[in-house]
Amino acid sequence: MNRRAKDLAARTFRVARPATPARNVAKTGVQIVAVWGFALGVLPALAVRVDAHLGLPRWRARARVPAGVALFTMGSAIGLRSAWVMAHVGKGTPIPFDAARDLVVVGPYRVIRNPMVVSAITQATGIAVALGSPTTATIPVAGIVLWNRYLRPPEEQFLAERFGEPYERYRAAVRCWVPTWPPYDASHT
Repeated sequence: MNRRAKDLAARTFRVARPATPARNVAKTGVQIVAVWGFALGVLPALAVRVDAHLGLPRWRARARVPAGVALFTMGSAIGLRSAWVMAHVGKGTPIPFDAARDLVVVGPYRVIRNPMVVSAITQATGIAVALGSPTTATIPVAGIVLWNRYLRPPEEQFLAERFGEPYERYRAAVRCWVPTWPPYDASHT
């Protein structure tokens, strides 16, 4: 881990204060509305305006809207389930400055290390497909690059420092972007 990632982890990631599951779910709900509203509402709306300004044509595939809705729905289901597990099992929220108190290796986390990121990329891809917007299609690509390059290293550093060997075993067993099969089972490590 490079020094920059360690410094960012130290400044950004903080463990959530003790709270009831209901409070963690409520905080997570507020975060979802804010983050999803911006990333999946405001950014695509701006991207469509860029398309219009540049005179870029929209894609004209017949199944474009149903396919986009299906991707968005699938991504949303994964994201909501992941957030619920993070709030209940992890006793925290998905936001780094209110991070889980306990290591989460159940639910969607058994199959992929950060299902919320996969969820967001799937949702953003669904929106781009449904809108038929070339500029909107750059949002999930940028999300992958930004998360993988700038956000994942400090997050993994924080998790390694906080949870030690159990996290290292989990990280070695569960892939970051591609689903792991069979799902991770912490009881067999």
